[in-house]
Amino acid sequence: MPHLIPSKVDLVIIGGGINGAGLAAQAAQAGLSVVLFEKDDFASGTSSKSTKLFHGGIRYLEQARFSLVFEGLHERNKLLTMVPHLARPVSFLLPVYKGDQRPAWMLKIGLMLYDLLAGSHNIAKHQWFSPSEALAKAPALKSQGLKGCGLYYDLQTNDARLVLENILATEQAGAKCFNYHQVTDIDQEAAGYHVTYWDDLAQKTGTLFTSCLVNASGPWANETAEMISSGADKLVRPTRGTHIVVPEILTDHAVLITTQGDNRIIFVIPWRGYSLIGTTDIDDSTNPDSTHPTQEEIDYLIEQAARVFPGASLTKEKVISAFAGLRPLAWGSEKQASSVSREDQIIRKRRLITIVGGKLTTYHLMAQHALQQVMQILDRKNPNRAAGLPGLPDKPWAEFLKTSVANWMVEYDLTAAQADHLAHLYGQRAEQVLALTKENAKLKQPLHPDRPELGAQVIFAVQKEKAFHLDDVMLRRLEIGYSAQRWGQSSETASHLMAQELEWDEDTRLKELEAYRTQLFPQPPR
Repeated sequence: MPHLIPSKVDLVIIGGGINGAGLAAQAAQAGLSVVLFEKDDFASGTSSKSTKLFHGGIRYLEQARFSLVFEGLHERNKLLTMVPHLARPVSFLLPVYKGDQRPAWMLKIGLMLYDLLAGSHNIAKHQWFSPSEALAKAPALKSQGLKGCGLYYDLQTNDARLVLENILATEQAGAKCFNYHQVTDIDQEAAGYHVTYWDDLAQKTGTLFTSCLVNASGPWANETAEMISSGADKLVRPTRGTHIVVPEILTDHAVLITTQGDNRIIFVIPWRGYSLIGTTDIDDSTNPDSTHPTQEEIDYLIEQAARVFPGASLTKEKVISAFAGLRPLAWGSEKQASSVSREDQIIRKRRLITIVGGKLTTYHLMAQHALQQVMQILDRKNPNRAAGLPGLPDKPWAEFLKTSVANWMVEYDLTAAQADHLAHLYGQRAEQVLALTKENAKLKQPLHPDRPELGAQVIFAVQKEKAFHLDDVMLRRLEIGYSAQRWGQSSETASHLMAQELEWDEDTRLKELEAYRTQLFPQPPR
């Protein structure tokens, strides 16, 4: 089916991460004609390689960035309402050890401030535990030197699915979003921009005219700016954040660790039956297309986590997978990467808007601010209405989850784990996935006997969610690619299903498997 790209639109957005997708959804719902171009897959860069949290940023309190924390906490609450299926409360333990640079009194004040700034939107009030109480809650914690432990709450999310929901909302509003379409040339004139793009799927080029252009290409923002205007000033200072996935350390709580040596903070978070540990914060001026975790970063994360969880016997052999992304932080003069502001900046120059910085948690507010600038450029009235996302259930989340899981278990003969998985991944769209199993009963088979994902989800990703490659499905539509089963039945079964749907020959299927596997680090294929 040919891609129908209009020849003239109000707005072209370059970049299919959370910033571009969030703006596209709001602009389309405001009635603008919009085209979004992403050169790879949606969320394939920074937006699928985060710590997967909606949070206020408790560590910013000691930097006195109270407005940033306040904004994050209030946007966190908004997202709990907008995408309840993608937002799960998670409790964080904050242990304090003898010799830590952040003493217990400082952390207690920080937790009180976090509660205060959250106000009526707080998930639950923080607590403080004695060493014995902390070890009763988390026996895996190191007991030696433990002075006490705080507990507070934030939300865990699926970052790639959040991007996809905004992409789908954009298209439901009548606009167009294209992955695997790279902008190759931009010519400016008084009334707007002529944009040339390469369609990697159809292997052809095309052009269109836009009255307003938004550079939301994240770590690639400098390169995009150079394409628009030779010699453009630097816009972003990319810093690399690496995460590792290891066997599960804790099941009921996440842990915030104060690192030794550099006084940073890293998280150890329960994630899909494993533990996600991260992140690092290192300047990276290399080509964003080649971003990858380094062995030094992996060793650093293992060392810091092993200090607090000695019984976990963490070694590099225990690392199941690792991934790295670049934060597109606003260009500045700070010496330390961790000191660079996370606050967003919206830079307007004639009919061009550039979005840099920001956090996953505050993407919706940032999109609102960017849309106001777009409307001024286009001389339109801003409707100032929130973008509805397609997965939002039509009843309160707790009620939807309870009734849907019970109904799907009976109607579709699902396990509780399968029904719960579908509800949390798709929200109200899960019924569309399950409808495929009535057309073809074989699609109800799981991709792996130990996992809840169904074959129908692969077909649905191809038919309804713009998945064209195996890694699109495994890493971003289903988010199972970084788990221990990535080399086994899951990817093999998914590749065969995609081959049937997309008419791949065997050579193409094997190339897709290999291309997917090369994205994962550091464990070799089994």
